[in-house]
Amino acid sequence: MSTLSRLYRATATRSNYDTIFLILLLSFELVISIGIVRYVPYTEIDWKAYMQEVEAWLDGETNYMNIRGDTGPLVYPAGFLYLFALLRWLTDEGKNIAKAQSIFIGFYWIQQFVILLIYQERFSWIRSRCKEKDDATLAHQVWAWRGAMAITCFSKRIHSIFLLRLFNDGPTMLLLYISVLLFMRHRWNVGCVVFSLAVSMKMNVLLFAPGLLLLLLQASPNLKTVILRLGLGCALPQLILGAPFLTTYPVSYLRKAFELDRVFFYKWTVNWKFLPEDLFLAKSVSFVLLLCHLCGLGILSVRWLRAAQKQASRRIFLHEPLSSHYIAYTMFVSNFVGIAFARTLHYQFYSWYFAALPYLLWSPTNGDSFAMWAFRLLPIAGVEIAFLTFPATPWSSAILQLSHVAVLLSIQPPLVIDAEQATKAVETARKRD
Repeated sequence: MSTLSRLYRATATRSNYDTIFLILLLSFELVISIGIVRYVPYTEIDWKAYMQEVEAWLDGETNYMNIRGDTGPLVYPAGFLYLFALLRWLTDEGKNIAKAQSIFIGFYWIQQFVILLIYQERFSWIRSRCKEKDDATLAHQVWAWRGAMAITCFSKRIHSIFLLRLFNDGPTMLLLYISVLLFMRHRWNVGCVVFSLAVSMKMNVLLFAPGLLLLLLQASPNLKTVILRLGLGCALPQLILGAPFLTTYPVSYLRKAFELDRVFFYKWTVNWKFLPEDLFLAKSVSFVLLLCHLCGLGILSVRWLRAAQKQASRRIFLHEPLSSHYIAYTMFVSNFVGIAFARTLHYQFYSWYFAALPYLLWSPTNGDSFAMWAFRLLPIAGVEIAFLTFPATPWSSAILQLSHVAVLLSIQPPLVIDAEQATKAVETARKRD
């Protein structure tokens, strides 16, 4: 066996190399992010409008209909105002763009750290599954998953969204990924609070809600606990943060902050650009996509529950220590189904799901080997190309939708309960009690 072959296997079979690999990726991200901010010109899109909206609120306006910026009315929940009021104060009323970019480097770097931790939870399962196999098989699967992790660090558009555009979507998804990591570690109560904080930044996080509801039903000891977690963890923070607006102009706040019937401009959409504009704007198309979204969630829920019924020793709605992979995969699938059938995707919306694409594509057991890399990379490349094409064309939109279809077809029900992780979860829960 050659020296390189031995090194290849040794760095996969020993878990301490997982930490080294994580540090290398995070160091790379920090260097690249600083270089982008220093050498690539900043592009003003929404930051000025954010500052104008915050200024209107700080001047005493609580009617969401009257809070506006250059790009239009405020359409984000109250958590957005609190965060960007702080950012406005830290950046000399929003005028110090260099400082704002430095802060967003921090947001991006922390998000990548959390995402990579989510991915790392998978290594223990890979190694436990390969105990009885040879080291070469284990090495291939570990390095394939590390390759999936590395892909999350190489999106040009994602770096742009965070560092050169300063979009609200960045800190929103940071909070969302923190909540996913908390759920994976069975911290359901605090995870629900952080999830709610993410919703308070931007309502797109609600696409994860169906997956979270299913997980709460499966992970909670009884229905009362589910209701308490939804009420105190998810709903109460929304009421507290929105109180200044709900107690003055509640209808205005709910209509604008959670504008479910909002229609985006055709010229800015990344998907469905191969449709004529009048068809794109037709209510019938919106209805069909919503129906597909709901049907997709329904079909996957049935598949998930059937898989859970086969794997669990007890009924699926009694408490079971869910595997961390099952939790992350369920959340990411829930969000992706909404993305795939969304009528409009803007360029910044890419941050909603890019980091989850390698996770979704590499999770099926036949995706852990290098032989499947070409197939797995094609949808990711297609999505990246579509979001780098500006303005979007019929061809780029078609590539995007085909890539989404490929990801949808790869989705499989994951293992609900992993024996090793279940034991650890029970032990952790007992220590907390």
